[in-house]
Amino acid sequence: MVSLDDLLGLVYVTSWSVSMYPPIITNWRHMSASAISMDFVMLNTAGYSYLVISIFLQLYCWQLKDGESDLGRPKLTRFDFWYCLHGCIMNVVLLTQVVAGARIWGFPVKGHRKMNLWYLRILLTSLTIFAMLTVQFVYANCTYGWHNSTTLAYCNNLFLLKISMSLIKYIPQVTHNWARRSMDCFPIQGVFLDITGGFASLLQLIWQLSSDRGFSLDMFVTNFGKIGLSTVTLVFNFIFIMQWLVYRGQDPDMVPAYPL
Repeated sequence: MVSLDDLLGLVYVTSWSVSMYPPIITNWRHMSASAISMDFVMLNTAGYSYLVISIFLQLYCWQLKDGESDLGRPKLTRFDFWYCLHGCIMNVVLLTQVVAGARIWGFPVKGHRKMNLWYLRILLTSLTIFAMLTVQFVYANCTYGWHNSTTLAYCNNLFLLKISMSLIKYIPQVTHNWARRSMDCFPIQGVFLDITGGFASLLQLIWQLSSDRGFSLDMFVTNFGKIGLSTVTLVFNFIFIMQWLVYRGQDPDMVPAYPL
């Protein structure tokens, strides 16, 4: 019999995984990726890469000593890992549409697209921080041996990088929609799936915590990555819905030109 925990995990992983497809399919049908911000895709791909590494280490490299309780372990499941890995791959596919749509997908050429300088600097800064954290983590393990506390600290730092990417990545997409004054070709279906996944993810975590030892500051700190990601996703997707309600039906060709 499927437990409520597994059911909620299946719902959020399925919703978030399927939400990756509407942008790709919509771009292919319209032979254009103009509705997708390049800054959004680049930052999102980097964020998913950090998250895949973090969840893999917490899920498959966590060590329990004899007699040690499993309650302090982060509340992550295989659903989390496979969702993140799938999301990372699908973001790379979406990136090929935005960056090399003409060469790979046969989209009509509509000028050269490049990242905004500020977002490019943010991306390079995050990659630099990731490299420094990784070197520090490897050095600590080689010098002092493998410890869960060191692993959790490194993984939480990667979660922070992912959350920062999530906080920032939506801003260029919101700005992009505002500049176009249109939601034409924007995959709104993916937004509703994102919201469904966000709620299911939070409900699963609440159920897991209530089934163990309840809520506490320590449990929040241990699981703040999952809480933060779900909250950020919900907030910005509600913004996208509001933009869709305001701009739907408007033709982007009828508004002033904007830089891609």
